[in-house]
Amino acid sequence: MRMLNLKLITTLSFLLVSIFCEAQYYNPLLKKYADSLRYGKNADYRKLFNDSFKAEIKSELEKDNAFNYNFDSINQVVSILKSKDQKLRVISWVYINDKEEYTNHCIVQYKKKPSSETTTYWLNDFTNNKADSIYDECTTSDWVGALYYQMSQSRKSGIDYYIVLGLDGLTSFSNRKIIDAFWIDKQGELHIGAPLFYDNDKDYTPRYRVFLNYADATSIVLRFESVKKMITFSNLTPSNPSATGSRQYYIPDGRIDYYLLTKKGKWIKHEGLQEFDLLTN
Repeated sequence: MRMLNLKLITTLSFLLVSIFCEAQYYNPLLKKYADSLRYGKNADYRKLFNDSFKAEIKSELEKDNAFNYNFDSINQVVSILKSKDQKLRVISWVYINDKEEYTNHCIVQYKKKPSSETTTYWLNDFTNNKADSIYDECTTSDWVGALYYQMSQSRKSGIDYYIVLGLDGLTSFSNRKIIDAFWIDKQGELHIGAPLFYDNDKDYTPRYRVFLNYADATSIVLRFESVKKMITFSNLTPSNPSATGSRQYYIPDGRIDYYLLTKKGKWIKHEGLQEFDLLTN
């Protein structure tokens, strides 16, 4: 029995070391393509490197244990987010041409259980869909693209929602930040967007996602607050009265608004964070 236990410990140790080594796997081609698609001076070459990067990362993600790869060597160019429950991973990046037009790319991976096979979803940036589609659920073929930089989890009616914050470069004059949601149904289908975001306590038509459009020359706040179940964001106003309604001229006015998560899984909007102490109490 003692010999059996020793053999089991040795086997488990070997497996853990193998997993760790695979998680630290380094692919020089992947890094080369990632760096070149972001920093290359010529848009045509960046496009070619982007295509090469997609092919190479596809090959990597088909390998055993690829869900655990950390891809540290490319995280300065590619955003890699993993959910707190370790079930969902979001990999996103952006190709920018010489006209400063953004094409977003995203891969979502999901494992229902640690022992389950990984399901990989490739999202297609529906570039013609630049309107504020706030009441529509999207699919992998008509995704409202973004480069995601934060992710959190919430739960409503027995469904786990993965809330993501992202940046989308609309034009050379304007950008937008997005609050969106991923969730997986019982059949394993990926859904993008969910009726989670409410303008107030009495709102009966929740948004499926939130858009914050603003002038390219400025920057805005949109982030999860780690000590509260809260998303804070800049209130936006026209830079001058004649710009009212033209979102490419909107700038932050200094006020910070926020969405607060309720016990029922609703994100309720509140205007004006009166005291920053609210984040720490």
